[in-house]
Amino acid sequence: MSKKNKFYWFEGVTEKGVKARLSNEDSDFRWLRPQRNRRVLVLLMALGLVLTSLGSYWPTLKTNMNLPDGTSVVVYSVTAIFVIFAVLGGYSLLRISVRSIADAPDELLDERQIKVRNTSIRFAYYGMGYVVLGLLFAIFFGPEVKLFQAEGNNGSYLMIATLFAYASLPSMVMAWRERDI
Repeated sequence: MSKKNKFYWFEGVTEKGVKARLSNEDSDFRWLRPQRNRRVLVLLMALGLVLTSLGSYWPTLKTNMNLPDGTSVVVYSVTAIFVIFAVLGGYSLLRISVRSIADAPDELLDERQIKVRNTSIRFAYYGMGYVVLGLLFAIFFGPEVKLFQAEGNNGSYLMIATLFAYASLPSMVMAWRERDI
C-alpha cells in the first residue's frame, strides 16, 4: 500500500521531498554542504538580487554608459535573462544546501531543526527590514522610478528583487549561520 505524498501548501513543499532532503546525502550536491561553499552561494545570491534590482534603473544606466540603441537592447535582454535565471538557480541550490529546513513544516523536523529554522526566520525578518529601508532610500534619493512604465525607470525589477529576497532570505541566513547542516 503506497503512502500518499502530502503537499504542504503554505510552505510549498511535499512530505517526500523534505524527507528525502533531510535523510539523503545527495552525493551530486555534497559540494554544497560545507559552510564556505554555502557562504559563497549566499554572496552570489545577494549579488544577483542587487543586479536584478538594478534592472529598474536601466534607462539611467544606459544613458550613463552611452550605449547605442541596438546594442543596449541586446545587452539589456541578455543580462536580464541571465540574472533572473541565475537568481532562480541560486535559490534552488540554496534550498538544497540547507536541506529545505527553512521551508519545511514543523511536523517533519526535529526540535533542533525547528529552533534553527525559527531563529533563521527571525533574523531574515530583521534583514528584510534593512532591505525595505534600502529600497526606500533608493526610491527617495535615487532616480525616479514608477511601476509598469514602458519608458523611463521601471520599478518592477525592484519589486521582483524584493520578492526574491523575501523568499530566499531564511535559507540565506541559515546557510550563512549554521556550521553543519
